[in-house]
Amino acid sequence: MATKLIAGQNAKLNDSQLTFSLAVGNDHGAGLDASAILLANTGKVSSDDDFIFFNQPKHPSGAVEQTDGSTFSVDLSKVPEHLERIAFVLTVEPGLSALSSGYRFDLKGAGEQFEFSGQGAGRQEKSLIVCELYRRNGDWKVKVVDQGFAGGMAPLAEHFGVDVDNDSKPAPTPTPAPASPKPQEKPSINLSKITLDKKGDTISLEKKSATFGKIHVNLNWDQTAGAGASKKGLFGSLLGGKQGGVDLDLGCMFEFKDGTKGIVQALGNHFGSLEKAPYIFLDGDDRTGSVNQGENLYLNGKHWGDIKRVMIFAFIYEGVANWAQTNGRVSIKAPDQPEIEIRMDASGKNENFCVIAMLENQNGTLNISKEVNYFGSHKPADNHYGFGFQWKAGSK
Repeated sequence: MATKLIAGQNAKLNDSQLTFSLAVGNDHGAGLDASAILLANTGKVSSDDDFIFFNQPKHPSGAVEQTDGSTFSVDLSKVPEHLERIAFVLTVEPGLSALSSGYRFDLKGAGEQFEFSGQGAGRQEKSLIVCELYRRNGDWKVKVVDQGFAGGMAPLAEHFGVDVDNDSKPAPTPTPAPASPKPQEKPSINLSKITLDKKGDTISLEKKSATFGKIHVNLNWDQTAGAGASKKGLFGSLLGGKQGGVDLDLGCMFEFKDGTKGIVQALGNHFGSLEKAPYIFLDGDDRTGSVNQGENLYLNGKHWGDIKRVMIFAFIYEGVANWAQTNGRVSIKAPDQPEIEIRMDASGKNENFCVIAMLENQNGTLNISKEVNYFGSHKPADNHYGFGFQWKAGSK
């Protein structure tokens, strides 16, 4: 059975001989211009030979060959040592929005198969990095990228260091004193955001350097106007209670590998610390929902190796919220990593406590899972996730 991947997810590859294929809807390869690019550890090609497309269908090493317009054979054992990554890309000249049925890829080996289905509607990219195969500590993995460029193949190729031949373009008419052309900014790949859509969706982030750096968790929600505009914050218009709106708090429960457990939250003034244990810090407390930046929690990624798991939650300290109308969302950012977004899109009935995400350390990686589970308070959430705290009433 094929393993279905989501955008941003990676998985270990056990087979060295693989077949990669692209398809649109039920039509294999229709309307697609597919290519493969072999990359060094710099993220660039080492020569133009590393760009595999219809006019250059086979790499000199034999590691990658385009066998038809949308299918590639891959032999990872033949990838030269100086090359560490293979990016599979597609170009759709009208833009991805023309792919009303989206696209999909299959990666098959003798004993494994991976699948991904991407959306087309509403997207502006004309060229797309579909996925990458990359070498890490002697193992090969596949990672879904599903991001690209609105400018087509030229900016994508330039991003990877491929020389783009523009000789066929007519030369401009010379003028006596031409103005100096403005330097063009180098196009940058759009890896800005990955949304975990469904409960249980998980993404695994690997360190790009010695540590993850400063990990930023932001909780935000929309502010509404109208009948309830006199009440501060988003939840003011959703409540029939007292003036001043609802007090929405961001916090977390954490567990270290040595068994140490704790909680970081405004309740009880447990704001934590970045420089000493627990290496988690809550920056302030927005009691009204009126702060545009929402609430912010920070993790010191230098100490991620000591942490087993961190459960991110939102808690209504005062008031009864209609979660379905809040458009609440959490974003998680780390240096050199895509932004991860999780929306609180399920109904919580009258429960005041929402477990939004679980961050787990699995062999040094940062695994982020969408939870969005609702509870009446801290205690039943703790019972469900097994932290084992002793609870008593508190205030702030």
